[in-house]
Amino acid sequence: MTKTNPIPGLTTCESVSNFKHLEGMRNLILEIYEVNERIMTGDICSAKTALASTNVKKILNHYHEALHEDGAVKVSLQAYVAAGGWVGIQYSYELDGFEVAGSQVPRRV
Repeated sequence: MTKTNPIPGLTTCESVSNFKHLEGMRNLILEIYEVNERIMTGDICSAKTALASTNVKKILNHYHEALHEDGAVKVSLQAYVAAGGWVGIQYSYELDGFEVAGSQVPRRV
């Protein structure tokens, strides 16, 4: 169900408020959460070390492919050192003409 936007030529969709990431994106966020858990417990000494590891690179490559398999296009995934020494993920992808972009630092608070 769509409503007419006050700006000519654009429409807004009520289902945007019910948006859920693709399964691959949710799993990527969980993987980064696990990396941050390992930083917190001392298994990984720093976010900088985590980013340099082949494990994080493999995670990003795997989920880049997984998002494409889920139907996303223009996929961009970048891990970074976030404030507090955590690993964050900056992402963007397009799905059915709808662009999804953001940045998250999945961790326990």
